Amino acid sequence: MYSKAIGWYVRRQVGRFLAGDVEGTLRQFAPDAEFVFPGDNSFGGTLRGRQAIEAWLRRFVALKPEYNIHDVLVAGPPWNLRIAYRLSDRIGEHYRNEGMVYMRLRGMRCVEERVYLDTERIAAWEREHPEETGRELLGSAAGTARVG
Repeated sequence: MYSKAIGWYVRRQVGRFLAGDVEGTLRQFAPDAEFVFPGDNSFGGTLRGRQAIEAWLRRFVALKPEYNIHDVLVAGPPWNLRIAYRLSDRIGEHYRNEGMVYMRLRGMRCVEERVYLDTERIAAWEREHPEETGRELLGSAAGTARVG
């Protein structure tokens, strides 16, 4: 029952985020949270803190992705909760991907989020269709926040 409730909560929060509630999503992160998106692409990097994460989230949601959560796995108590979910996403006509997200929460605040996708697919999309990638949304905060 616990994992089912957490799965419902994750789907609801992701749905609200994709509908444009970036502020609500940011409140779910601890002030010193770490967000990791691997790969050699303009989305890739290790972001620390809500301000850096906010820039990434705003760019992503502005692209209006189709984002589907297929399965949610939950382990641990609320003070040391781990969540993983399998996803598929699509942006425009030229980008589709599948992956996993891993999160660690303490007191229901995300302290770590790691996204695992086919990063080569993202890099190819950026090379072949740069007009679709939202690079123009990369502000100074997102550009300087990249450390990985």
